Amino acid sequence: MTLFIRNSSSLLKWVLLIFEVFASTGFSSVYILNQSGNKEITNQVNGWDNEFLPSLEKMWGIYPQKPIYMIITNENLGLEMGNATDYPTFFQVTVTMRYPLSEIKGTVAHELMHVFQFSWMERYGKQMPLWVMEGLATWYGGEMGFYPASLNYNPFLFQSVNPLDYENYPSNTTNLQEYYAEVYALFLEMNKKINFERSLPQILESVRLNSDWKTAFSESLGENFDLFYSNWRNSTFYYLVFDFIVFWGIWIFVPIFLLYIFLKNFFHTNREENDDEIKHLEDIYGKAYWSNEEKGETDEKSDGDSRTK
Repeated sequence: MTLFIRNSSSLLKWVLLIFEVFASTGFSSVYILNQSGNKEITNQVNGWDNEFLPSLEKMWGIYPQKPIYMIITNENLGLEMGNATDYPTFFQVTVTMRYPLSEIKGTVAHELMHVFQFSWMERYGKQMPLWVMEGLATWYGGEMGFYPASLNYNPFLFQSVNPLDYENYPSNTTNLQEYYAEVYALFLEMNKKINFERSLPQILESVRLNSDWKTAFSESLGENFDLFYSNWRNSTFYYLVFDFIVFWGIWIFVPIFLLYIFLKNFFHTNREENDDEIKHLEDIYGKAYWSNEEKGETDEKSDGDSRTK
């Protein structure tokens, strides 16, 4: 069930109080607090919730037992398009309106995926590596809406950021953006092979029965996850190297080519001007002009030679 709370942030304390009551009874609901001033977005987000929640429940096999408090805002969240926080008695999801509608839809899907991840970990007392959390969330956000994370055409940056090495988010902004782009690309590649909507329940069951995440993924992939990951990184790196060469090759080649065209035209124009001048002289003095010129030069040279003797 989704309840609408329009505009007023003054109701926040009352909302939190209601959450406390409902959470204690195990009641779960989605509350939309629209602070954006855009009245139409409330119905839009409600429609997305009704689309995403059944899909997520089917994949995770559970439904959040705490209320979901969803804030729609115009605030600048920095590098974030949204975020999800797990409080003791409720979940808070914040989504900014400062993006195209397709990206906002993807963000809502992304953050609701986090809500189900939190719920699953609390239910079964399991931990989830950061790369799995963000990989699944970015994949689902891109699947349901549009997720604007693409690999940088920089093979050196790709090599320096390995998502599996991070227990916490990279502190460097460039590395953080690259991190999201890499886990998104990785889980898109995995989804091509195993289809998470179909295989995730099996993966979760394997982890619940004490497999680690890599082993669970290996079972679904039908091959060792580390080998799959290594092959994916190598092929992606070579692809980025090729794109890097093409990209920078164009920027280097085009100026050189334009310089060549300029010099060619410059010398060609000068030659044409010289040809026109020669033709003009021949029209006035006839072709004998050049033999007279040569004769004059020879006489001058002879006079010069006689003066130096």
